[in-house]
Amino acid sequence: MSEEYYVGVDLGGTNIKAGIVTSGARVVAKTSAPTECEKGADHIVNRIHDIIEDMRQRAKLPREAIRGLGIGSPGTLDIKAGVVHFVVNMPLWREIEVVKRVSEKTGFRVLLENDANAAAYGEYWAGAGRNVTSMVMFTVGTGIGGGIIANGRLIHGDTDCAAELGHMIIESQGRKCDCGNWGCLEAYASGNSLVKRFKEALDAGGESRLAAGVRAGRKITSFEISEAALAGDDLSNRIFAETGVYLGVGIVNVMHIINPACVVISGGLINAGELLMAPIRRTVQERALPDARRNCRIVFATLGEDAGFIGGAGCALAEFGTSR
Repeated sequence: MSEEYYVGVDLGGTNIKAGIVTSGARVVAKTSAPTECEKGADHIVNRIHDIIEDMRQRAKLPREAIRGLGIGSPGTLDIKAGVVHFVVNMPLWREIEVVKRVSEKTGFRVLLENDANAAAYGEYWAGAGRNVTSMVMFTVGTGIGGGIIANGRLIHGDTDCAAELGHMIIESQGRKCDCGNWGCLEAYASGNSLVKRFKEALDAGGESRLAAGVRAGRKITSFEISEAALAGDDLSNRIFAETGVYLGVGIVNVMHIINPACVVISGGLINAGELLMAPIRRTVQERALPDARRNCRIVFATLGEDAGFIGGAGCALAEFGTSR
């Protein structure tokens, strides 16, 4: 069977990333452009149309070659209805019938997916989770998100809020999370949490090569802490080791519930490499049931910022492909 072509769109408050991907997961065109969300919903719909047309023409594909379009969007969604209810950093992108409006504008069949789910599906279909039937992805950045694929299908839950992995409780009386709850994984293992715990350690008398700048009021990032750790800074190493343990606990919880064949970790913190992965694997080895961990690979994501649009295209293939 000849290859089919699908479009994936990763919609963000700052940029729209998009690509044309074959049914064999080969990217034939990709682009990124400012969302300009302050100009309103009509403008965003037009931007999506124009971006797709530009890619299609560059790839020299006729319109009828495009079999479908998958859009990954942040925010509160009704996936079945194809509606975005609300996005925090896109105030004019509210109660938007995305599937209907983009389909009318582009002429393509369209589906809507949560952006974290789309990225997870991208890694499952074409990246670190390729060739497995069940996978969980933890996206560890400013916060913690993720996606769950079981038997080859994304798990959405009854109201499309499944896979809020950052808000599993790992300490019943723990730290206050930005969601309002206490003890969430995100309050312990996200990039923001890592920085907060590092500052607390300094306030408690800890020493680090970064201490002078922090105490002088300079903002610090998780990337700087990872760089210091890799350079041998003891306090930075300890904070990263603790982060890996917390993530490991979260992964063990998911392994015991889902029993995936693969756990993928993506996001900015993976730049720390083994500094993060070693305590994760050690914690899983110590705490997971033997049957849960036996065949489960724990790996870093491989698709980078392309995962969202690749996953959007993959979701469109799963929904609209001729073999489905």
